[in-house]
Amino acid sequence: MIRASKIGLGLLAVLGLGWPASAQVTKYTVIDLGNLEGGTVNDVNNPSQAVGTFVNGDAVSHAFTGRVKVDLTQTDLGTLGGVNCQFCQSFGRGINDGFQIVGRSDTDDATTRAFLFTTASGMQDLGTSGGSNSDAEGLNFSKVTGKATQIVGSSFTPDDSAIHAVTWDANFNILDLGTLGGTNSSAWGNNFAQQVVGEADTDIVDPNTGITETHAFVWDSVHGMQDLGSLGGDFAQANGINSSGQIVGLSSLPGELQIEAFLYQNGTMKDLGNLGGTSLFSQATGINNPGTVVGFSNVTINGVVDVHAFVWTSKGGLQDLNSLIPANSGWDLQAANSINSNGKIVGAGTFNGESHGFALIPTP
Repeated sequence: MIRASKIGLGLLAVLGLGWPASAQVTKYTVIDLGNLEGGTVNDVNNPSQAVGTFVNGDAVSHAFTGRVKVDLTQTDLGTLGGVNCQFCQSFGRGINDGFQIVGRSDTDDATTRAFLFTTASGMQDLGTSGGSNSDAEGLNFSKVTGKATQIVGSSFTPDDSAIHAVTWDANFNILDLGTLGGTNSSAWGNNFAQQVVGEADTDIVDPNTGITETHAFVWDSVHGMQDLGSLGGDFAQANGINSSGQIVGLSSLPGELQIEAFLYQNGTMKDLGNLGGTSLFSQATGINNPGTVVGFSNVTINGVVDVHAFVWTSKGGLQDLNSLIPANSGWDLQAANSINSNGKIVGAGTFNGESHGFALIPTP
């Protein structure tokens, strides 16, 4: 695919204000999920199984999975290209409570396809909506069937001229969700009610910048794709949605010089702020059913710009996760990518200077 999965670390912005600290602070124990050689841990389910991407011995990225206990055994899921595709890559994006995993993988015919992995069937090609490439980013879970009722992602259109948000149902039938009037769209998350969130190009052109605006959206089968707008800028992207319909993501502010995490609920997009400093950017990557948000933000420390993982709650506001773990641990927690309903958080950072995945366990 030509679009990255969510916006990368380190985008620069301008000075802004963070949220006040709270007396009610949750502390965390850090579990080392191993040296990922530049990869990351993308998702964790309620049974504490995680999925992500690591760089294997051939210096190519492969999807992996494992169970978060005191450590994580990185089980290589392989690729859709088979054993003879030496340089094929795969990327693990989402995992549900039924141990179904989705992501994208290279194939042996030089295309990239969305996949579903199960222990029974291995890695299955989900196909496209007619174009050459596709990508799966998330899936939901039904306690009734014990598997996903919907997978979300994106696919090239039949003439490969655009990328559209798509869904796959339980029988792998694919549905093009369209756009908000523009050319491209991508879906990044969904919930049990089959509400889908993502970003979509509009037909609105900013008269000041000449840029065609891209807005966050929510989609369902009754209302179709609904425009959630932005925080006043030309760009917004929704990354996750919980069972209550709370939505998180990131948006540019008026002037396009600052991008900040948001929480959308009850028809309002709320700016969650950032961790402060002189080069500001923040992104909310996930939200659990109790409403706790995780993500990452630029922060300036002693004149040096770094990226730190954060957690946000309605009572505590935005908090740097590095301040909530034991001091002098050797960790620099850079990105929190997912949080399950038990409050466990997974992501990536550095441990004693090396790229490692982490899991954070709330301290009783």
